[in-house]
Amino acid sequence: MAKTTEKSSPGTFSFAALDKELSKIAGFETGSILSSNTFSEVDEWIPTGNYLLNAQISGTLFGGVPNSRSFGVMGDPGTGKSFFCLNVVREAQKIGYDVIYCDTEGAIDKSGALKFGIDADKLRYQPIQTVSQFQTFASNVIDAVKKAKAAGQKPKVLLVLDSLGMLSTDKELADAMKGHNAADMGAKAKELRKLFRVITLDLTAAKIPLICTNHVYAGGGYMPTKESSGGDGPIFAMSVVSFLSKAQLKDGAGTKTGIVVTSTLKKSRFTIPEQVKFHISFAHGMNPFVGLQDYVSWEACGIERGKYEEVKNAEGKKESVFKPSASSTRWGVKHLGKTVASTELFTEKVFTKEVLEQLDSNVIRDKFKFPDLVDHSDILDSMDIDDDSNETDL
Repeated sequence: MAKTTEKSSPGTFSFAALDKELSKIAGFETGSILSSNTFSEVDEWIPTGNYLLNAQISGTLFGGVPNSRSFGVMGDPGTGKSFFCLNVVREAQKIGYDVIYCDTEGAIDKSGALKFGIDADKLRYQPIQTVSQFQTFASNVIDAVKKAKAAGQKPKVLLVLDSLGMLSTDKELADAMKGHNAADMGAKAKELRKLFRVITLDLTAAKIPLICTNHVYAGGGYMPTKESSGGDGPIFAMSVVSFLSKAQLKDGAGTKTGIVVTSTLKKSRFTIPEQVKFHISFAHGMNPFVGLQDYVSWEACGIERGKYEEVKNAEGKKESVFKPSASSTRWGVKHLGKTVASTELFTEKVFTKEVLEQLDSNVIRDKFKFPDLVDHSDILDSMDIDDDSNETDL
């Protein structure tokens, strides 16, 4: 069908004509009718190394960190913030990203990165000390990427800041040189707000994902909470903010073997904020399949607690039939036609690509993704509303 051209008769307002004129104004070229605007579109997701964590952030097991937004990882010491970043770095490199890792606390080195499977030749390590240094550095990264794209190149760059909490201010450094040790957290909060005001839209325009870690502190009040250090300015600018907490992971003998991390979304622009848990083993790192056991079922993907039993069919012949049992320590796996122990569950042999796709379409997307908003006028019309009492009978 031929595309129709919008025409307006004399005296008729044309929004399309207004849009065209606005786009001619210097500095406003990136604006356009939303249906054709891709400025802030997420066109790629960087996996986290854990399928359930991908789902929490993006709404699908095959998603992860958005490529045109800022992502915050907050938590107490030892909750896996740097560990999370290094997993994302490895996964990002697998899909063609070069990485710039801005380190404010000596969090990583070459040998540590190599243990994660990171290609050290595709990662720039950049020590950063102050908020203003990071602002200058990030602005130069953005400018270089924009120039490369303007020249027809297709750079893919991931920027990591580990961590916001250890950034100091220029005044703080100057005072330290003079022997003045009083901290001014108010000044730092102001500088952090300024930082994200300056770089957020430019990062989006250049399609540079930013991952920031940060420390937390105990907030006051009747119900104590965990608050991000440095104020809420960065949180306002980020599209997703996850708060991490931990418990001990132990084996059957009670020996500590790692940590169980709980990820709670304080802010999410893509998903329903559903809390998830994943394991970090001291010996083996993060298993990508751990956590999925809470969402599987026989109907959804052919995996469930229980076991196969031999029974006689109508013809008197023996056949193996799966019998579910919520208290079972074993799992039936339909495509394998057998039961497996919990220690054998979290493997590619059990969670094949086909199983993951079934679980994603049958359970995960409905559980985590925001539903499409609908016109509620029909619902409102059906309500019996008493204007005098302001009560609604449903």
